[in-house]
Amino acid sequence: MATPWDSPVGKDAEEIIFSIIRENCPCQTSNVRLLDFGAGNGRYLEMLNKQMPKGNLYGTEVDKERVAQIAQKGFNVVLLEEGRDCLPYEDDFFDVVFSSNVIEHIPESIYKRYLLEINRVLKEKGLFIVGTPNYPAKRFYDMYKALRTGFFKYYFFDDPTHINKLSFKSLESDLKTAFGFVDLWPTYILFENRLKFLQRKDVRQKLRFLGDKIMGFCVKK
Repeated sequence: MATPWDSPVGKDAEEIIFSIIRENCPCQTSNVRLLDFGAGNGRYLEMLNKQMPKGNLYGTEVDKERVAQIAQKGFNVVLLEEGRDCLPYEDDFFDVVFSSNVIEHIPESIYKRYLLEINRVLKEKGLFIVGTPNYPAKRFYDMYKALRTGFFKYYFFDDPTHINKLSFKSLESDLKTAFGFVDLWPTYILFENRLKFLQRKDVRQKLRFLGDKIMGFCVKK
């Protein structure tokens, strides 16, 4: 059965990711060496390959079948064995580490050690780009989507694999401890399409705890 993760990355998300890289990396996008931490089926690697050579794109994944699937596409991907909380790369190896909808699936204690590992493999001033659900506001959006779409089975019950339920405040604190500078924002605030003032950056920052998902980046000290 097809899932949203089987489809290509949307244009809006693509533009956000590339704009973060362009505006915050000291080198040109085509020269950026990037790790997709939790690469899934490789959909983000394929998107990134539009502006970056495959030789600069790496991935890690815990699912053997997905690792094989990504490898068949020609990307450099490694399997992270269960219980292993270190990354098989040298210090200061990457310009960017990217992770979308992954850290909520990692136990809190291991997740914090992975943050330190990501910091280790990043170059000085390197970027960690991250996206994850915003708890507990995420559950309100689930109920809203269930009532609006009728997909009660899909939205009404929370994903049982979400074992690390981070809020804006908790993620921001963890990232500041591990990296330094942090810039996070909500991807969507209810009714922002109708109430245009909600799209202003200053307003969004004040109301960020009400957003459905956390998106942003931090810079290695």
